[in-house]
Amino acid sequence: MTFRNQILIIYFFSFVLSLYSFSQATVNELVQDGIMKAKLGDFKAAMVSFDQAIKIDSMEIEPYYNRGIAHSELKDYKAAIKDFSRVIFLKPSYPEPYFNRALAKDYLKDYSGAIDDYNKAINQKADYVEAYLNRGLAKFDLEDFKEAANDFTRALQYRPNYPAALYNRGLARFNMNDYENSIADFNEAIKYDTVSPEYFSSRGAAKAAAGYYKDAILDFSVTIKLLPFDLNPYLNRALAHLYLKEYQAATDDYSKVIEIDPSNSDAYLKRGVARQYLDDLTGACEDWKKADELGSEKARTYIDKYCSP
Repeated sequence: MTFRNQILIIYFFSFVLSLYSFSQATVNELVQDGIMKAKLGDFKAAMVSFDQAIKIDSMEIEPYYNRGIAHSELKDYKAAIKDFSRVIFLKPSYPEPYFNRALAKDYLKDYSGAIDDYNKAINQKADYVEAYLNRGLAKFDLEDFKEAANDFTRALQYRPNYPAALYNRGLARFNMNDYENSIADFNEAIKYDTVSPEYFSSRGAAKAAAGYYKDAILDFSVTIKLLPFDLNPYLNRALAHLYLKEYQAATDDYSKVIEIDPSNSDAYLKRGVARQYLDDLTGACEDWKKADELGSEKARTYIDKYCSP
């Protein structure tokens, strides 16, 4: 189970400006112009406005901050970090620059650096829910699942009905093999968000890991309704059917996977296993041979054992 919600809070932020001079008024106008362009999705044009504002007054934080946001939207995270660092240098008491610099570090997979910045954001704002959540996600990426779960719990202390925190705590607990509490978290997340397919898929995985295969099948079926062309819920549901010895249902799911992705060797391999249990050895051998052609090493073992030359 590899998916999770990454909550990335990137927004344009206007600090209070004191318009003591014409130049400051011009800076403010340029910043507002850049923000409007950014909201329309033209980040390159927005940066031109922010650049002009910086040329007029290099000590104002707004153009650096908003240019950092534009850099982030354009995936130039190193440039974004430089801009947020400039803001922090000029005004170290705001939590948002630390938070957004942490996001940029997250994207660059500098999870330890991101955690350090989330810490600083939280030091400035103790109830910064998104910072707790994203710090937990960075810890999750470092496979520190216990501390990740603790951060998600902190987020929930400030926002009890936060589905993303509940969902990600469920994932952390799943990775600690705490399946019952994982399922409980997914239940709560789904209570507040009934349309996120990964919530149902993850709960299905936790139920399957706990041995609740029939319930897992129900969750994978909901996921399929929400994501009808995603292979994973079909593969997961098929495996649950195999555990329940529902071989025809498993065969049908693997056939659907093959329909979507004709090169999926795992689907051919496991459909062959299901067909073998259905006493369709001819069909099983055809599937194993196809899996072998697609590079499945295990398929050769089945062919040598069950299929005549």
